[in-house]
Amino acid sequence: MSIQTRTGSAPNSLSLKLRNNWLPILIFAAVVIAVAVLVPSFFQPSNLLNVGRQSAIVGIIAVGMTFVILTGGIDLSVGSILALSGVTTAILINNGLIVPLAVVAGLLVGVAAGVINGVGVAVLKVQPFIMTLATMVAIQGLSLRLTDGGPKSFSNMNAFFDFIGSGNILGIPGPFLVFLVVAVAGILVLRYLAFGRYIYAIGGSMEAARLSGVRTTRTVILAYSISGLCAGLAGVMTAARLGVGDPTAGSLSNLDAITAVVIGGTSLMGGIGGAVGTVFGAILLAILSNVMNLLGISPFDQQIVKGAVIVIAVLIAARAGRRRFRERRSESSKSATTEPKAIPVPADK
Repeated sequence: MSIQTRTGSAPNSLSLKLRNNWLPILIFAAVVIAVAVLVPSFFQPSNLLNVGRQSAIVGIIAVGMTFVILTGGIDLSVGSILALSGVTTAILINNGLIVPLAVVAGLLVGVAAGVINGVGVAVLKVQPFIMTLATMVAIQGLSLRLTDGGPKSFSNMNAFFDFIGSGNILGIPGPFLVFLVVAVAGILVLRYLAFGRYIYAIGGSMEAARLSGVRTTRTVILAYSISGLCAGLAGVMTAARLGVGDPTAGSLSNLDAITAVVIGGTSLMGGIGGAVGTVFGAILLAILSNVMNLLGISPFDQQIVKGAVIVIAVLIAARAGRRRFRERRSESSKSATTEPKAIPVPADK
């Protein structure tokens, strides 16, 4: 049975994409112009590579978050999952486990947390905000309990572990390359796999997707599992970069990831958006942070600016959602008026 999604039935022309996303594009262009005027040193190759490195962690988390938000949900626990995965990896390495297995364990911790979130939302029918808020607090407490409230340092002699933390290939930062791999995988899954179509269908209407034959419970659990896996990967990479498992790492990662997803054009109501826009949003956030650092703006003031960006992003998403809702309603009305009426068949006597 075919699934019609909000992205699959609309024309895919360049002009339509530009019309639907003109405001984010305008903001990005304005930021680039402002940066060129205020901070010409921003465009030095070394600084651009630094922006790529800065965008990696939030970008990886945001790609996973895109799957969840497309279903109409949200995941507030990704920052805590990041910390727990890093802490788990550090503790296992300190206890003599080889680095590859410790990395796998850190990733599995993220997947397990995602499964718990997915089961709570899809099976127990807990609101996503409440469910992930509860796991955020619980996982954060577990990370602090495992480390007695302080970071756990470890010694690392693994080349791949160094690469995903702070290494590079031909000058290109390793974390940014990992981000690109995750982004490409997310784009391909959402665009070309049946699972991606199911994600969009659930975001459009859970009940309609279920009646169309989509296994909604399994799909939602998988979406949260992907979000947990991406957060776990970000946690392992953060531990590799810092050389410690920090239970407080990623405290604002959930907000940054949500902001990146929304700036990229994904609707918080679900069913509209994609991973391409998320990559754009994550890089834009990294540009803003980098420029503020170059201008010498204090970290406290940077938090104020980020808060304003979150508000602006939500307003943009709400405006785009209302516009697309009106367009879909108009298209539905036109199709209803032009659709031929069925001829009644007299009942047999």
